[in-house]
Amino acid sequence: MADEHDPVRADDNGLLNAPPGTTEFLHLVQALVPRPRRGERWLPSLEIGGPHARAVNDVLDSRLVTAARPAPYCAVPSAETETRDGHGQGPTDGTDRTAGTDQPAADTDVSGRRADREGIARSAEAAPAGHALDHQDVEALRVLLDEVCHGLARQRSGQPRLRFRHFSLVQWAMNTRLPPGARTDEYPAVLAAGLRAARRGADRPAADLTGLGGALDPVLQFLWNVLTVAVPPALFRVVAGGRVPGLGRTYRWFMRQPYLRPQLSGNFLGLAERLTAGYRADEPSEQVAKLLVHAFLEDLRRSFRRRPWRPGGWRHTAYPVVQIRSWESPTASRTLLRLVEQVRDETGRLVPVLLVHVAGRPDGGPVPSAPADALRMTDLHAIDRNQWAPVSYRSRLARRTSAPTARVRGRRRLWADGEADAERVPASAVVTAPAPPWFSRPVVIVTACLLLFVPGAVWSGRYLGIPGCLHRPFAADVVVRDVGGECIGFSDGAALTFNNQPGQENLHYIQERIFAQNRDARKAWEESGRRRPYVTVVYLGTLTGRATQAGEEAYAAEREGLEGIAAAQYIGVRATVNTSSVPLLRIVIANAGFQMKHADLAVDMIARLARQPSDAPVIGVVGPVESRTASAVALRHLNRVGLPAIAPALSADHIDSNSNLYFQISPPNRDQVHLLSAYARRKGWKGLHIYVTFGEKSSRKDDLYVATLLDDLKKEFKGTSDLTYTKWHPGRSMQHECDYRGMLFFAGRWSEYGDFLAGLRQACRNNDWPRHLVADDSVNRYMANKTLRKTAPDNLTMLYVSKSGLATCASLRRPDPDVGQFLAAVQAPDLLSPPRCVGGPGPQQWIGEQVGLAYDATMLFSQAVEQLAGRIRVWPQQWDGRMIDPAAVHTEILRGNAKGGWPGVTGHLSYDMGSGEPKNKPLSLLRVDDITDMDKLPTEVFVCNPQGAQGAAVCGSSEGR
Repeated sequence: MADEHDPVRADDNGLLNAPPGTTEFLHLVQALVPRPRRGERWLPSLEIGGPHARAVNDVLDSRLVTAARPAPYCAVPSAETETRDGHGQGPTDGTDRTAGTDQPAADTDVSGRRADREGIARSAEAAPAGHALDHQDVEALRVLLDEVCHGLARQRSGQPRLRFRHFSLVQWAMNTRLPPGARTDEYPAVLAAGLRAARRGADRPAADLTGLGGALDPVLQFLWNVLTVAVPPALFRVVAGGRVPGLGRTYRWFMRQPYLRPQLSGNFLGLAERLTAGYRADEPSEQVAKLLVHAFLEDLRRSFRRRPWRPGGWRHTAYPVVQIRSWESPTASRTLLRLVEQVRDETGRLVPVLLVHVAGRPDGGPVPSAPADALRMTDLHAIDRNQWAPVSYRSRLARRTSAPTARVRGRRRLWADGEADAERVPASAVVTAPAPPWFSRPVVIVTACLLLFVPGAVWSGRYLGIPGCLHRPFAADVVVRDVGGECIGFSDGAALTFNNQPGQENLHYIQERIFAQNRDARKAWEESGRRRPYVTVVYLGTLTGRATQAGEEAYAAEREGLEGIAAAQYIGVRATVNTSSVPLLRIVIANAGFQMKHADLAVDMIARLARQPSDAPVIGVVGPVESRTASAVALRHLNRVGLPAIAPALSADHIDSNSNLYFQISPPNRDQVHLLSAYARRKGWKGLHIYVTFGEKSSRKDDLYVATLLDDLKKEFKGTSDLTYTKWHPGRSMQHECDYRGMLFFAGRWSEYGDFLAGLRQACRNNDWPRHLVADDSVNRYMANKTLRKTAPDNLTMLYVSKSGLATCASLRRPDPDVGQFLAAVQAPDLLSPPRCVGGPGPQQWIGEQVGLAYDATMLFSQAVEQLAGRIRVWPQQWDGRMIDPAAVHTEILRGNAKGGWPGVTGHLSYDMGSGEPKNKPLSLLRVDDITDMDKLPTEVFVCNPQGAQGAAVCGSSEGR
């Protein structure tokens, strides 16, 4: 028979010679170690005795080490075994034995504690099992558990690293010795400082702040010292106290566990004080030992906890196996097994570790006899393994007052005797861990994170306007989307301003001014006790997508429209405090993109905004701004969602048929054609040459403005001699138009007017200009663009139609209170840049065609809200956004129209029943003698005013008036 102390060796087939029953023992371990997919298992502790216990241990150790997918394991030898086998030498490189535990290292070197274990074990060798513990037993147990933690923390099983945070805190407290000269009331501060230093790392130097003394004044230096010296320790003491929910979960556990009655200590630092060297002797040794075991087991429980957000818990597919070898002095080992069983019974908590205690006989000692409660290894097949079947999560997590079922025994004592090499252990008898579930594998987790991240990134990108519409989140109500390089959506704050391209500084400024007034309006509403009417008006325009030259203010007309809206908003914000009926306006700026092509998307966003509850409900839209099919679609969409729209500049005939909730400020195209016809008759012009353009990437089908204007011209001038219609494009010869004595009318979009003039200049080099060049009202946008005007012929006289002739500086000085407040607004030094109509009589800066039109549209909403609010509430009732809705505002506009209409700076507003087109609205013809002269204002030469019977328009010359 082979010597029982000889190492076990495998033959060429991987078979091992082992005592009888070893194969069945390996099968038992293999049945216990794998974690069930659902629930947990109540694991026993196994104690192997007998003459061949060491051989069984060697086989188990071999099968654990050589497994293809090993379970977490460690082998902890006794002090005597270390000395005899040459394993008792501790680390000599200063390595922290608690590495990997993510907690403070013990103050005492582990190698020293391991060397002291021999003396501790020998002193307790004669003590019977189950005797009352003394402090030497606690120290032996602590050193043993420290070795176990160190062994299990090694990364050698393919499973996530096990971390022992709770046990390391107990170790730190037990290794701490309070200074003898300190007062007792200083102990918490000393412990907190020591714990904080241990967590930060003993080798990490403190920050040197002495160099800041000369750089900071005394007050800042004091504040800096408070923030860097006083605050962190105080905050750490709060966390380490374990009393604040949500902070210091590890410390809070100590205050809730049952051992040493922690509630008597007040907080964790008080409990740690009781565990320090010198004070621990006053505590019950049994309770200290159980706290050590309970902390060790709690670390394992938390590492093995399965949570959807912790894939590491799912990758722990096998319970750790701890082999405790004590050939001569099994006292500490058996104490550990006994305390593990008691902690399990007293707390009702899981023991997620398989402890295998191997107690062999000393070398040359007598062969012991089997205890009465020991089960021989050859009888292992008789054990009912169902007693270790998985239990549900509910019963595992619940704190139970009783122990597990009686048949679930905490310890099993096995006996290995017989022939040492009587059995051949096959290579298939291994202890291996199951494969982790597919959803916990790193590749699956990375894939799932990407699948979650990509939609989240896409949503976040769309929310933040990435890539082209990036803005500060949560700084304002901003909803934008990058569509083809254009920011489509809306904004009500400086977190996003549309179109910050070079040359658009004035557009950027007026947006910021409106957003600043939004803040002022909210403040004024709060200061009024929330009694003033407070509503939201959305501006829907085209602020991006246009091809521009370097430094060109290509959006001058849009800037003018926003200036008119800002003027209307300014009147409410600057109203006196006791003017409680004047509404406060919150302006939301929305962009529908080039030629309103994305108006449907913008309206969707506006509709969602209108459905949101708000103190300032959305009551309507100022816009759209171009008479195109996209604008007609937007009007139909706005009509479906119940939002009124008031367009400042739309004039295509019958565009109001797209919405029952629509009004426009500008007269329709047929009125413009009537103006042209009256002027041509007055001047006696013979012949009409019409040139048509539809804008970039557009057609007659898409351009409702040009299409209806052309139809009106054909109808009005039917029968005129020398009547031609030509679709103009760059490169077309204009030679036959030189010195033309009839009306040469440009009936196209302003964006092509500069090229149209360049074609005339190229054709008429000898200055034989056409005698009567007239342009439609779209050319107002060209006239607002200083960059384009600089390249025009400087000696060419032209006429163009104006829809806002009454909104000039001279006409604004007429005695009219409604006009007076508009004039005061545009003159204000803190609104427009630069202010308009400042100074005395004489040349003045042009207000801008779109300023008055947009002002009238916004004020129509404001006046309707003011009158409506006066009827739906009783002063001093507070304003409630639910008092008003868009339909009520539209009804109020109809009510005011039925009573005679509404005032406006561009002319009185009145509408026929069922129509959104204003009737008999003033129109003017303006003359410019030098297009390149920006300082000289256009001259009004002809106007049509509603001065006849029944309000019929009367046209006449303005020259000489």
